[in-house]
Amino acid sequence: MTISMNIKAFLFFSRVNLFSLAKKGYLPNFFRILLFTTLLLGLFIPSAFATPWVGTDDPYLKASIKALAHGGIIKTPINTYPLMYKNIVSDLNAAKYKNTPQHLKFALQYVKHALKYSKKPSTKGLKIKATSNNDDFQSVGERYQAKGELNVFYENIGDNWAFKTSVNYTNNAANNKNLNFEGSYLATFVGNWVVSLGQQSQWWGPGQDSTLILSNNAIAVPALKFTRHTNEAIDFPVLNWLGPISMTTHFGVQEHNNQTENIRIWGARVNFKPIDSLEIGFSRAAQWGGNGRKTNFRTFWNMLRGNDNTEIDGEITKETEPGNQLGGMDIHWSTSLFEQNLALYGEVIGEDEAGGLPANIMYQLGLETSFGDGEKLGQFFIEYVNTFVDCTIGGHIGVRGNCAYEHGVFIDGYRRYRRSMGSTYDSDSEVLTVGLNQVQSNDTSWYAKLKLLHINKDDSDRGGRSFAHPVSEFAQKRLQIEGGYRFPVMKGLLNIEATLFRSKITRNNETDIDGSLKASWEYHF
Repeated sequence: MTISMNIKAFLFFSRVNLFSLAKKGYLPNFFRILLFTTLLLGLFIPSAFATPWVGTDDPYLKASIKALAHGGIIKTPINTYPLMYKNIVSDLNAAKYKNTPQHLKFALQYVKHALKYSKKPSTKGLKIKATSNNDDFQSVGERYQAKGELNVFYENIGDNWAFKTSVNYTNNAANNKNLNFEGSYLATFVGNWVVSLGQQSQWWGPGQDSTLILSNNAIAVPALKFTRHTNEAIDFPVLNWLGPISMTTHFGVQEHNNQTENIRIWGARVNFKPIDSLEIGFSRAAQWGGNGRKTNFRTFWNMLRGNDNTEIDGEITKETEPGNQLGGMDIHWSTSLFEQNLALYGEVIGEDEAGGLPANIMYQLGLETSFGDGEKLGQFFIEYVNTFVDCTIGGHIGVRGNCAYEHGVFIDGYRRYRRSMGSTYDSDSEVLTVGLNQVQSNDTSWYAKLKLLHINKDDSDRGGRSFAHPVSEFAQKRLQIEGGYRFPVMKGLLNIEATLFRSKITRNNETDIDGSLKASWEYHF
């Protein structure tokens, strides 16, 4: 494709997305200057570029990638999504397949098929979605945040850039907007970095059903993002022992119905594999700035180095509280037991900090295994998550609950349109999930989950905030069954999901049986 065509595509996407964001104040001036400079330079940097990454919308592809990582075929870090395709390609090219275990043969075929499809120079299509309940819990897979939605998309790949224009028309969406561009992006190279501007869901951590610091639960934040493209070990004596290393950081503006508008969003994640069987990740996320609050470099620096919770005359003020921060780490370790592959994982995230370390800890634990043959792949997992925090600092001393994803300055907390940007179950919750994913050679896939949930455990009024618990106004115990089936229909893919649950409000022992239905159909021209 010629340089002139590259520039035309770039200008078209800019007019549709960048300028509209800029007019609304979503991008600080230095973001705009940096973005245009790097993208224009990137148009002249030669490199090969297929579809850059694996998104958060295909749990079956994620299961296949995990199975190959457990088997030692994929050696790159895999617990940060979007996940760069280039590293998977490198690992598959270097792998020796003569002794591929039987249970990995179909996983290998499935990932290779996805890689082949990602190399198409352009893709265009549409997706139709509907749900009876857009307040349902979100996880890796299809996202339903409006009662009805029509999505039209066009993705184009050049030698050194890629873009996707995704136009969504929704009915009864969480943000009350009929038209949005979620899923759109523009990306190019700067050295070994992919620089992108867009509105894409992310998933940080090894969790299967949920994750604690950044997930696809809330509507994605429009952000400028820098992601390491090739995850080879850093050739430096102190750092090369880390092995393959992935890095990403993003800067965005959180437009939503917060009482404080134009809140800046920053996040960064590093994950690495010192040995093939062990992956370690460190993550941080922060809200800062906003109307009436400083957004200069000094404030950002104080936020970055954790200079929070500083009291003057016994009070934390806007001037002494640069932002709302979360941070922590996760570990994913794979092994075999009685010739069966097995992986254990865990994540701890502090909702605040004390002495430079995470405090007010929430955590997640999980176990997973995969099985199959040349015709199918199955994945089984058990996962436990706890966001009911023993609060110790930040004005919550002696209190349990009502501090995870909360903040005194940002009244709506770490949320967008009342949905947590971290765990799908929000704060003060305890959930045990048993799940099974299966993908088969006839283009059919299905999943099933059984969940035991205790939501809003302390049954409180949210510490005086202007709204009840975003998931459940009262403490609620729930037994829930979920299932989904995906199969080809009319040259497209139809996905049908159903949820059935029995809930009990602990305050008055009132019980209820309810459920929901969801469906989507995707067609590529």
